[in-house]
Amino acid sequence: MARQTKALTSGDPDFVTSIERGLRVLGVFDRENPELPLNEVAERANLSPATARRFLLTFKALGYIGTKGRFYVLRPKILDLAHLYLDSMNIDEALQPHLREIVQQTGDSSSVTVLDGNDIVYVASASARRLVRLSAGVGSRFPAYPTSTGRVLLASRTDFQLETYFRTQSFRKITEFTETNVDRLKNILGDVRANGYSVVQDELEVGLIAVAVPIRDPAGRVMAAMNCSSITRRTDSDEMIRTRLELLREHADQVSAALARSPSFAHSVLNDDARE
Repeated sequence: MARQTKALTSGDPDFVTSIERGLRVLGVFDRENPELPLNEVAERANLSPATARRFLLTFKALGYIGTKGRFYVLRPKILDLAHLYLDSMNIDEALQPHLREIVQQTGDSSSVTVLDGNDIVYVASASARRLVRLSAGVGSRFPAYPTSTGRVLLASRTDFQLETYFRTQSFRKITEFTETNVDRLKNILGDVRANGYSVVQDELEVGLIAVAVPIRDPAGRVMAAMNCSSITRRTDSDEMIRTRLELLREHADQVSAALARSPSFAHSVLNDDARE
């Protein structure tokens, strides 16, 4: 099989630096910083104020950024970029009916995530109204290591990819129960690989428990993970395995079959040039 073209780096002549800088500017806005003045945008994007200002004014002209006094803020049009991905991958049609069925049968929340770098990113989510606080919205991003879907996705990676992951990931305590010991995490991932599922409790948020299973492409490669999450005052890990695991596996198999008819999703999330 022919090797994939080597990924571009900032020093390559085909690398468009202005696009990278522009995306860096958009990426400085987050939940804690929804509105920022020019100097903070420049500092967070590691750009000069003059350069950051040109990008901000261009995005404002295109409708992606607005202003309030001296502060810049993202505008709703930015959602068009996310919608392009979700629509082109047929994600809602393939995933949402299954997530809603899991929610209806369990009263829990259910989500599908993919691995992006060292993080998981939510591409679909549904939740029972009473548990809505536990539901991460589409596009939400978390470190992979303290999450059930993250561990399923990490467990599917090659030894080379896991070596890279453990070398580049900074492990910190998100709650007092978050596992950060590398040797123990490697053992946990080995168990997940052997068992075909992961259960995580209290490591991302105290009181939150989740079980996750893989979603595979036609070749058997893990391209995403589906979870069912609840609160510990309603259930525990044994009950999650006993009452949710097989339901999750059934729907994950159905989703795998549905996505097989839309292979672009697998092509999007399985980067062959990184799977050494």
